[in-house]
Amino acid sequence: MVDAINKILKEKNIFSHLNAGITVATVGSLHDGYALAQAILYHLIDAKTVLYLSGGSTPKVLYERFAKEERLLPGAVGVVDERFGTKFHEKSNEKLLQETGLLRYFQMRSIPFYPILQGKNREETAASYDEKFRTLNATYQKSVGILGIGTDGHIASIAPKRPDFMSPMFAANHALVAECNDPNSLYGERVGMTFVGLSMLDVLVVLVFGDAKQKPLDLLFADGPEEELPARFFKRPDVAKKTLFITDQRI
Repeated sequence: MVDAINKILKEKNIFSHLNAGITVATVGSLHDGYALAQAILYHLIDAKTVLYLSGGSTPKVLYERFAKEERLLPGAVGVVDERFGTKFHEKSNEKLLQETGLLRYFQMRSIPFYPILQGKNREETAASYDEKFRTLNATYQKSVGILGIGTDGHIASIAPKRPDFMSPMFAANHALVAECNDPNSLYGERVGMTFVGLSMLDVLVVLVFGDAKQKPLDLLFADGPEEELPARFFKRPDVAKKTLFITDQRI
């Protein structure tokens, strides 16, 4: 799939280079970035693919485009991470996907969607989705994840270490999906893929747009522990070779 991505970048005359083994595609605008992401994902994703979606304002625009164009045809769709709570609560990624029209589109095309929230407690929710994640990856030949990087360098629901909090997701040696509760920050209760889970995906498409992302990008490519900046996970050699950054920032 890496060869397919490089072919598209060449055909579209997009400047790209390797940095720490990661393919970095540099675009001139948000519009160009979303258009490139769409072209690549339309090419990669088919009925043999399970697609995992993350939340956030950046991918939300992409999801709105997918819903409007009605061309995305994965075999199944899951979620990278979720803010824990009742189903479709106001801050949930499930609610965000509903607002973009993507869930309606999946239903219309009979594309199975597997949300994280199921009305269980946080621990049961994580265990249940860990099992679902394993089943989906065993069922479909390919897996693709759409992610972003937070201004503090977090990815999915894996937050940087603080003096008063160390996410248990860093210690999840075997779990593909885990849970955490950080009541003293904006993160709160979360359920999402661990580093182990993310490393199981075949392709990671990472959208990094806006001047606010320049600092975490600079820190990402500097030396330092993943606990300080979880986005450094993408530099792991086995992960970097299947990771694509689409960005309008300098790397």
